[in-house]
Amino acid sequence: MVITYDASQQEDKVFLLDSAPHPAADAAEPFIVASDRRVILTYPIAESDFERFGPFDPDDDPFCAVLFADAVFHRLGPPGDADLAIHPLAAQGLSGYAVHEVVNSSLCAEIATVTTDSLAVGPEAPARRHFVITFQASMFECVASDYTIIGVFGAAEIASREAFALVR
Repeated sequence: MVITYDASQQEDKVFLLDSAPHPAADAAEPFIVASDRRVILTYPIAESDFERFGPFDPDDDPFCAVLFADAVFHRLGPPGDADLAIHPLAAQGLSGYAVHEVVNSSLCAEIATVTTDSLAVGPEAPARRHFVITFQASMFECVASDYTIIGVFGAAEIASREAFALVR
């Protein structure tokens, strides 16, 4: 199944989420651990967020782990920071090295038309939210019911261990 979306057909609105750490520029790449309905993204955080999410030791390389619950779509890939302007949401305020939520998302609307599982409809169905996190060489997009910051850890190895433990 290929899912695409056209932000010009909908009134996609991009908002910055300051509750999550900003991704670091020129740092290690993010990685994903996923199961059927859980996606955990880990990424290095910006030095400007060290004080807000720390304290950290001088030798630390802080990584954040974010859980996306009830995920029905996720991807990690282009465009990166240099080509961000080609993304359909760039005109709506998508910015580099930031965490965003897209309200009134055309991607969520498109997914709703092709999703037939029991979680997609009815009063028990979780609301679908569209999240975008931008990095130097890529961007992460996810449609899920919510996100939770699992933690901010002193190293990638610790963040990955926590991510793998939670996705089982």
